[in-house]
Amino acid sequence: MNILQLCTKSPYPPHDGGSMAMYSHTRCFVLLGHNVTVLTMCTNKHSMSEDDKAWLSSFTRLYTVAVNTSVNLLHLVFNFIFSHMPYNAVRFISPAYKRQLVSILKSDTFDLVQLEGLYLVPYINVIRRHSVALIALRAHNVEHELWERIAQTETHTLKKYYFTSLASRIANFETAALNLYDLLVPITPRDLEQFHSMGNQKPARVCSAGLDPDALAEQVVPPFQAALFFLGSLEWKPNQDALLWFVQHVFPKIRNRYPELLLHIAGRNTPTWLPRVLAKPGVVFHGEVPDARDFIREHGIMVAPCFSGGGMRVKIIEGMYTGKPVVTTTIGAEGLEARHGEHILIADTADGFADELISLLNNPEYFRKIGHNALNFIRLHFDNLKVAGELTDFYLEHLP
Repeated sequence: MNILQLCTKSPYPPHDGGSMAMYSHTRCFVLLGHNVTVLTMCTNKHSMSEDDKAWLSSFTRLYTVAVNTSVNLLHLVFNFIFSHMPYNAVRFISPAYKRQLVSILKSDTFDLVQLEGLYLVPYINVIRRHSVALIALRAHNVEHELWERIAQTETHTLKKYYFTSLASRIANFETAALNLYDLLVPITPRDLEQFHSMGNQKPARVCSAGLDPDALAEQVVPPFQAALFFLGSLEWKPNQDALLWFVQHVFPKIRNRYPELLLHIAGRNTPTWLPRVLAKPGVVFHGEVPDARDFIREHGIMVAPCFSGGGMRVKIIEGMYTGKPVVTTTIGAEGLEARHGEHILIADTADGFADELISLLNNPEYFRKIGHNALNFIRLHFDNLKVAGELTDFYLEHLP
């Protein structure tokens, strides 16, 4: 197939869950023998160096368009008062991106255009006018549900009001987008059920985010380590909320039992206020680390207390594939279909979360068992090449 992949942020380097999910498809489609053209927005938070562009261009045809997606308070207020469109979607509507898309569609014939996320739906009409390609929407989340959860956990009255309104607008936008595409590719079975209940009538196939097969092959279960770690994008409010909850309500309970225990925190794009708030005894803040996988290997138990967000948490998959035990919440484990007490540990209260961590710290054999089961589970279910192969088979079935 000749595939055009449209992205709202650069898929390479794969620093976060979204870029990792996009890059994995780019790479695996090529490994499976397909031709891939990537048209990506480069934003202030997700840009590409010349070396990054050269690497991606070595096996794809790459086009980049600079798009300013920064939140502008004046634009946000204007949008809120005078528009029904969610501001999140408006930020990704770019005349320059549209012009480049039209140019690409006029210069080549594609079998399939894969949209990486809801906010590329406004470009469907452009694609229809200039191409007969099938259009697949890869839904990384049920987007409005993600923002509903953020609104539910927000304590600031004004922010809560805005997030609630934003979630409602995104729900309307997401519902209006249903069936404009030809094929739907949600990232979890639960998300597929949500889209069907909202009214999806198009053929759909779940395609999980996974890991590269070469990385899966090289892993072994590490030895017991009495330390905790958190890894994630620290500009993302759900991650900020998760850390604040853990440091304030869970970590002190564990430090009472293990006074020397350390919590290592790493992530990109940290707001200046966060390290100050997290400056507690035993908390070690690393900021952005050169290699996320090395950071995971160097520390003990992954803590991932998610109370909002959506889709699939790729960082949890990364933690599991290194053979590290992961303690998360019910929302954090959504989409994984991993079993509590076998592949992963799940708790939704501060006391329950602390108890699960203490059970691992008290029992090195249990630590290794959960890590071993987690690694085998990821190898079995989250091999990117296998997942991408099943997806391309689905695409080929629907080509005219």
